[in-house]
Amino acid sequence: MQGNRRTRWYQSLTLRLLAFFWLLLLLALAGAFMSALYLTRPVQPEMMDSDFERTLSPILSQSDNYELLQPGRLLVGDYRVVARKGGPEDSGLELTPGLAQETAAAAIRLLNQDTPLQMPVRGNMVAGPFPMGSAHLVISRPLTVDELAELENQDLQDWLPNIMWMAVAISGFGALVLGVWFVMPLKRLRTATREIAAGSAEPNLGRLPRRRDELGELARTLGSTAIELATSRDAQRRLLSDVSHELRSPLARLQVALDLLETEDVKNSTHWQQLEKDIFRLAGIIDSILWLSRLENGISQLEREPVSLGHLLNDLRGDLIYEHPEYKGRLLLPEEDLPTLETDPILLRLAIENLVRNGFQYGPEEGKVFITADITGTQCCLKILDEGPGVDESKLGELFVPFFRADPSRHHGAGVGLGLALCQRASTVLGGDIEARNHPEGGFEATFCLPLNVTKKK
Repeated sequence: MQGNRRTRWYQSLTLRLLAFFWLLLLLALAGAFMSALYLTRPVQPEMMDSDFERTLSPILSQSDNYELLQPGRLLVGDYRVVARKGGPEDSGLELTPGLAQETAAAAIRLLNQDTPLQMPVRGNMVAGPFPMGSAHLVISRPLTVDELAELENQDLQDWLPNIMWMAVAISGFGALVLGVWFVMPLKRLRTATREIAAGSAEPNLGRLPRRRDELGELARTLGSTAIELATSRDAQRRLLSDVSHELRSPLARLQVALDLLETEDVKNSTHWQQLEKDIFRLAGIIDSILWLSRLENGISQLEREPVSLGHLLNDLRGDLIYEHPEYKGRLLLPEEDLPTLETDPILLRLAIENLVRNGFQYGPEEGKVFITADITGTQCCLKILDEGPGVDESKLGELFVPFFRADPSRHHGAGVGLGLALCQRASTVLGGDIEARNHPEGGFEATFCLPLNVTKKK
């Protein structure tokens, strides 16, 4: 992992993003400016419609009407003289008084044309030049409804698609750059964080640690944190395992010494019985801690073999009754045929046995433990139900935390809170799941589900 070097100001991702947004703003402004130029561009002349010539020919063919055709004069219908140039006295350019500047510019432009043309200007169609002897005229009429609609559609067809495509192109380019530059590294960091949460000391950060901006600095820090967390976690697990191993030797010597001191008189002593019970209980706690440490450190390879659930449960019942004769008749197994699974028999027995012992320990003195099976096409779920008082609903989510005990709502005479933690770790290793709840009809129920890889019925 590279050193956790600091980001220099000119390598800052913040400055790069600001520069990029500034560039996008400039591009947007340039697009808006170009659009404004396009929308305000001068209207180009086009070929004149035949209605001008057809309507005005009788009037314009009579040169003696020249003096009557003053600028601003209404000729026929809505046709009006806009500008006049030349004539018998060569009076120069004459425009309609108060004529709009845009219309005046269009009239002057048309007077300089060689052939008659027309231009839409400010709601009017301006056309010319019309020859009348030595003079030339520019005449206008209001735009028709069809011409107004066509002009509006033409404007929309001209500039609106261009503006839209330009906006799509700019935003698409910006999104692509941001995705590669910013969003994709965040996804990589999110995936690496999940890997660290799963226990990885070397999350896959790709080329992120080589970046010289804030994201690279964050990636390097995340990599260092992963190593530190893994080191601390391993040290804690090793300490727990080492302490457990060290405790077993003096505990074994205590058991041997207790056996050597055993006599008929001593065996009847309450102090002797309590000492034997505590040594046995302490040995169980140490074994549980060792198993928990092994499961948390990870089992490299499961010993998978065909395991008959029916045979396993019958063997478990026999062992429990041999150890605790008072359990006889109190462990009720499923009556239906159970499948055979390809799994690890030791871990499976460990999980089920802890759940059953938990039911006896926290149930009433003469209570029963019921095991039922729910088999579907993909999994087999064993439900272990006792007749105890259940658990406070607010504490159900903490039952699988090591050393947690739900007292005082449940019996407090046995256990240190490792049984359910062991079951959960074992179920995870076996690819299954475990849940706990208070049964609606009373008692505490644990559901242990495993993938169903059926090889035969037994």
